[in-house]
Amino acid sequence: MVSKLFGWFAPKRGDRVLEMVEEHLALTQDAVSDLYRLVEASALKKESDSKELFESLSKLEMRADQLRRDMVEELTRSEMFPEERGDLMELVRAVDWIADWSKEAGRILIIIPFENAPEDLKIAAQNMCRANVDCVTVLGRCIKALPKDPREALNLADEVEILEEEIDELYSVARTHLATMNSNGFTTGSLILLNMFLDALETVADWCENTADIVRAVAVRVH
Repeated sequence: MVSKLFGWFAPKRGDRVLEMVEEHLALTQDAVSDLYRLVEASALKKESDSKELFESLSKLEMRADQLRRDMVEELTRSEMFPEERGDLMELVRAVDWIADWSKEAGRILIIIPFENAPEDLKIAAQNMCRANVDCVTVLGRCIKALPKDPREALNLADEVEILEEEIDELYSVARTHLATMNSNGFTTGSLILLNMFLDALETVADWCENTADIVRAVAVRVH
């Protein structure tokens, strides 16, 4: 399965690293999904659910970070060519930022009174999170398509870019609601954090696009 997933690398070199890359991607996808559920729970003021989901999100991000560090050590012992090693490290670092920013969004969310936000803003944030789940899902398909069909990987990279642009539009909608909302239930500090939360959601999509750009570069080279 691993050789099929990252088949642009020569066989029998760095198999353990490739397994770690696949696991890292799965952890990141789960983190983005947990963030979506966390936003839903926070909007409804389900405090126990929110706490549990943030703990799950944090654990996923920490596992992804540890896996990335382990991968660096494994890469130093692998027999990969320098170009192969560079491709893997760049790809994994980019995916890791997706998990990092998902946790950052969750970290902010649990300390602001999100349940007091206007319904339109809550819906806008949920729409951004749902679109982020779609974006990271397509990104996973993009990476998996790379060894067997570089052209399809390029098409899926384009789809990731389109989804990122759609998230930018949703971000603009959310900021419009933020700019016009009544501040009742929010201190000045929590309003600032609410804006930072929306920024973090948009940054998750940015890193999906950045990762797709890396896949695109590899696909063009091996096509």
